[in-house]
Amino acid sequence: LLFQHPGGEEVLLEQAGRDATESFEDVGHSTDAREMLKQYYIGEIHPVRTSWLFWSTWLIPIFGALVIGLMYRYYMLDGRTS
Repeated sequence: LLFQHPGGEEVLLEQAGRDATESFEDVGHSTDAREMLKQYYIGEIHPVRTSWLFWSTWLIPIFGALVIGLMYRYYMLDGRTS
């Protein structure tokens, strides 16, 4: 199908790994193309929950910076008392 696509293979490769439903509908494909779609249908992409992913990407660096800051302060205070 990749090399047979009338719009060229680049169009398909741009959408690879993503939900291309909107792009497919925007182009206005023919009835024949819609029939072919049924033949090549693989499945649906389920949305990923981003709430936990957002926090997990920020919590680790913030926690690390906090620990480093506390260690720096502890060693600086320890150096003054010695």
